[in-house]
Amino acid sequence: MTMRAQRWLVAIGVVAALGGCATAPGRLAPEHRLVPERVAFDSLDRDPVTGAPVRINALLFRPEGRSDVRRAAVVALHGCGGMYSALPARHDDLSLRHQAMAELLTREGYVVLFPDSFRSRGRDEICTIESRRRTITLANRRLDAQGALAFLQALPDVAPDRIASLGWSHGGSAVLATLNAKQPAVVTWKDRGSPPYFCAGVAFYPGCVESLRARGGYAAAAPLTLFIAGADDWTAPGPCVDLAVKLALAGEPVTHVVYPDTYHGFDGPVSQGQVRLQVPNGVHPGGGVTLAPNPVAREDAYARLKAFLRAHLGEPARTASSLPAIVAGGD
Repeated sequence: MTMRAQRWLVAIGVVAALGGCATAPGRLAPEHRLVPERVAFDSLDRDPVTGAPVRINALLFRPEGRSDVRRAAVVALHGCGGMYSALPARHDDLSLRHQAMAELLTREGYVVLFPDSFRSRGRDEICTIESRRRTITLANRRLDAQGALAFLQALPDVAPDRIASLGWSHGGSAVLATLNAKQPAVVTWKDRGSPPYFCAGVAFYPGCVESLRARGGYAAAAPLTLFIAGADDWTAPGPCVDLAVKLALAGEPVTHVVYPDTYHGFDGPVSQGQVRLQVPNGVHPGGGVTLAPNPVAREDAYARLKAFLRAHLGEPARTASSLPAIVAGGD
């Protein structure tokens, strides 16, 4: 087998493990899933060749009910595996983990936007690329998140001052980058005052080294909470704990929860089981990383997530949903 073929197989395995599992018992059947609207918006990022704004494709979910109510919203940022399923038949569908979160948040009454930072730039995933060789960086993703914020604020059914960011893994790192109040692009937006900036952020098992070591330091632009896997060997828990504790001691509105004996991707489906992936990054570069669901940690994190959003976005305008509850988590 050629090296190129080996890399291709690794990529397929990584994306499948992160986002391509088949429907498992307890999940919504495809015919019952909330169907998103396909939209596009301009990132604040610029094409390095043309100088034009990078056009970002996205999926927009709206709760059932009245359309003349301004609702709080969430920008959901995918991880390094991208936001879509790896199954050919579901190539243009959200991964089950992301779909499950969209269902959860819309049932709570939130508008949800999933920006696609990768396919919009011609890539499906970046998990199999060494961190130092990646051309899609946290700076790019911060600019995408800010473009998503501007897009949502222009919608008539979104409350422009009640928008949060949420992300998993690389997307969680992007949440941290987006909410660094010492980053010039964040300072500029907040100083402008109108429209307002993100009012909260949630990061699931993010990488925290860049934020911990950020030039100029780190300060939270809005209340922030981190859900950390204590046994994570892909994005090390230590830097995230250090960052959260340092910020909390400084009086910053930052909280965190560490789930002991829990691995990266703990809110994935039980059917996934524990998976060992050979990717170039991680706590032991080249030594592989572990993905494993933890239903107890997932349920606790999701309950805390809902409480956190209610506290910082205000009580959502909930509507009765005809969708059945999701028992198992998404992929």
